[in-house]
Amino acid sequence: MIAFDAPQADWRLTYEKTGYLETGRYAEAAAYVRKLDEASPIARAFSIGATPEGRSLDILMISKDRRFTAAERTRSQKPLILVINGIHSGEIEGKDASLILARRMLIEGRYSALLDKIDIAILPIYNADGHERFSAYNRVNQNGPKEMGWRTNSLNLNLNRDFVKADSPETKALLTFMNDFRPDFFFDNHTTDGGDWQYHAAYSVPMGPTQDPSVAAWSKRMIDAVTSACAEDGHPIIPYFGGFNAANPAAGISVSDFSPRYSTGYGAAINRPTMLIETHVLKPYKLRVETTFSMVLRTLEFCAQDAGALTAANQAADRRAGQSIADKEVVVEAGASRNGRPFEFLAFAYTPYESEVSGATIPKWDRSKPMAVQSLIRDTMEPRGTVRAAYAYVIPAAWKEAIERLDTHGIAYRKIPKTVSGSFDTYRFQNLVFPRVSFEGRFNPRFEAVLVREKRTIPEGSAIVWTAQRRGKMVVHLLEPMAPDSLASWGFFNSVFEEKEFFEDYAMEPIAKKMMEDDPKLRAEFQGRLKDPAFANSPRQRLAFFYDRSAFADARLNKYPVIRVSAQEAALFR
Repeated sequence: MIAFDAPQADWRLTYEKTGYLETGRYAEAAAYVRKLDEASPIARAFSIGATPEGRSLDILMISKDRRFTAAERTRSQKPLILVINGIHSGEIEGKDASLILARRMLIEGRYSALLDKIDIAILPIYNADGHERFSAYNRVNQNGPKEMGWRTNSLNLNLNRDFVKADSPETKALLTFMNDFRPDFFFDNHTTDGGDWQYHAAYSVPMGPTQDPSVAAWSKRMIDAVTSACAEDGHPIIPYFGGFNAANPAAGISVSDFSPRYSTGYGAAINRPTMLIETHVLKPYKLRVETTFSMVLRTLEFCAQDAGALTAANQAADRRAGQSIADKEVVVEAGASRNGRPFEFLAFAYTPYESEVSGATIPKWDRSKPMAVQSLIRDTMEPRGTVRAAYAYVIPAAWKEAIERLDTHGIAYRKIPKTVSGSFDTYRFQNLVFPRVSFEGRFNPRFEAVLVREKRTIPEGSAIVWTAQRRGKMVVHLLEPMAPDSLASWGFFNSVFEEKEFFEDYAMEPIAKKMMEDDPKLRAEFQGRLKDPAFANSPRQRLAFFYDRSAFADARLNKYPVIRVSAQEAALFR
């Protein structure tokens, strides 16, 4: 077990001063990392950016070699481990756990041997504005702390849905830090809703086909070791799961693979190992902090013990990414196989009751009656979506927001020096559906993207981006429209779905008659459409049939602005 004895009085956090029932405000965390900086020569606190309301996003870097800048980090052989806390700042035990861990390393001299092998960066509060929307009434499902922050930032955006679209200043700041410092592993610490069981926390570690195979193999060894070590600490943990039937845990559970809008999915897209920690809302706050502390510490210990293999796995992933993936199928979405394997689920007796208010059955568990249920776990990941990567993609110069996201994600590209005309592969959108309400500040279209070849003129200053680079898989996620978190699916190109020129009946009628006279096949197609009563009874649709096939139609309507470029065609853009 990990001893949680009291620190010196002047180093106590609000969490410790209040008997583990409360958490401190933003100002406490900001002052604490500065105080650690002042007290230890191997610690440096600095800002990586600011929130929409102007709060500094402070990181504490711990390095025995005192490599505190990005340039100094490039000369280090040690892996850098990043701990992200408070992305949903009502779920804040990671802040208290990581500040205590930093204090024990820097002030109390514990676990200092880890720093011979690894460097550590701690972001105490990522969603600092949400953290200061402080209230006892922010998370009705959660058992403490007494008061906590809010889920979203001050723009009401969920930062754990923002890793790809990167609309928030906080996201841009974090991704810039990650591009510059290149962490080898990162945590994202949370608290999950759901039922009650014996496990103190759940984890998600990408190990499926969306992750690089070298990184996935290292991650498997890591989580096996961490699971055993946490159990020895008295903290049983389980893969993050869904599909749970509270009344029948024997029915099994299913593990998920996350897309790049989420932290761990983003890690897989850039070929880096990650760990999502989800403690459980019904457990006391003290237990949640201690569980997070245990999981982070035991993972850091494994990273230190296996530092060479961690670095080697990441380097191998980067080398593979630097080789061409052109014309290869890239897995952009995965899910659990329907086939499960035997698994003993550590449950509590389920004792639901009938509600007097809603009339529904209300879940309840009896912690005095632990149960070991023979069940199934479906944790073998298989591809659910693949796309064929191009040699390169070209984003026309006008689509500046999309090009800016290449910079945000640390993707290399080049502005083309001249206008280029030719025939290229691209996509035509069909079966378009828009939602009735926005999601995370955007209207996300659903569509089918059909590969087409057509003439395009690509202006000077457009961006050509190759897939043969360290972030090549991320290029595919961003620019292949059918990838689940593509820029197209996030609404970066929504204006291509809007028709801007229209016809008047008096102008289109004679053109339609002439088109039928000149093209018997078109006439036959039109007559076939007249068998549809809705079409036949709509004068506008009947004329639109010809307008859409005429030279007056908008050639760019429902067309993807980005083109796919082959190795041979790339020479045109030099």
